Amino acid sequence: MEPDNTPEIPTMPLAHDDVEAPGAALEEAITAGREGRITNREVMSVIWTSELLSVGRLAKEDDPSTFQAVVLKAPDADYSVAATFTSPDRIPQQLREAAPVIVKASGEATIRSIAPGYGMSVNPGHEVGLEIGPDVVASLNEASAQTAAQAEEQAEEQAEEQAEEQG
Repeated sequence: MEPDNTPEIPTMPLAHDDVEAPGAALEEAITAGREGRITNREVMSVIWTSELLSVGRLAKEDDPSTFQAVVLKAPDADYSVAATFTSPDRIPQQLREAAPVIVKASGEATIRSIAPGYGMSVNPGHEVGLEIGPDVVASLNEASAQTAAQAEEQAEEQAEEQAEEQG
C-alpha cells in the first residue's frame, strides 16, 4: 500500500458556523437549570427574552389574527399547556401536519398571550424541554404588569418634575 501523500487541506469555517442554532441559548438554560447551574428565575428570564415558536391553525384562512395555538394536556397534571418550541426541528412531524401554522414571538409575548388557567410547555416530548404551570404563567404576567405600571409611574413623575422645572 502506498503512503497517502494527499496534502492536508485546511478546513474553512462556513459562514454560518459561528451562528448559534435557533433556540440553543434557551435549551442550554433549560439544561443548566435542570443541573442546578442556574436558578429557576434565571431560566425564566432566558425564556422571557428568547424567541419561541407556537404551532396552530387559523380559524379563518388567510387571517393571522385568528391564530389558534395548539393546547396539550399536561402529563400528570389536570391543566392544559400551550405548546411552544425553541426551533422548527423540535416540532414533531405529526404536530406540523395537524397544526401547519407557525408563529414566532418573544417569550414575553407568548407568555402574555396565554389565557388564565393554562400553562406552557417548551419542546413538549423532547428531552430538552420543560413545563411551566398556570400559576407560574400567572405570576410572570402579574410581575410584568407591575413592572410596566411602575415604569409608567416613573415616567409620569419625571414628566411632572420637568414641567415644574420649566414652569
